[in-house]
Amino acid sequence: MPRRHASPPRARARSRGFGLIDAMIALAILAFGLVGMTRLQARSLAQATESQSRMIAAQLGDELISSALVDTANRNCYTLPAAGTCASSTASAIASDWSTRLGTSLPDGAATSTYDASTGRLRVVITWTGKAAGETRTLEATTDVR
Repeated sequence: MPRRHASPPRARARSRGFGLIDAMIALAILAFGLVGMTRLQARSLAQATESQSRMIAAQLGDELISSALVDTANRNCYTLPAAGTCASSTASAIASDWSTRLGTSLPDGAATSTYDASTGRLRVVITWTGKAAGETRTLEATTDVR
């Protein structure tokens, strides 16, 4: 069996610490990766929240327009703030309830709806502040209510 010679002491001394340096570099790369993943997760959560707010606004806008389309005789009751007289207490209560739900679903949300008698169109505008960017968001929906 061939005889192995031990490394000379100088060669061993020069190679000492390389394992530690390799481990430090690996930890630095891992740390940068984890920071990147954390930022990605935070952005994903913010976008999901923003998407949820847009979906709520779209659902509420559709709901108010659908109520006006079903009850065309009382279309003036679905204007916000209330404009003119409303002959139906039920329609007035639906619009009031809708406005309350808008305030609870989109905490800083506001809405206006106007009916143009000359064109027969109901226009609903919902605004709220985006949670991610803090910018004002707007949803506008218009329909023919004749």
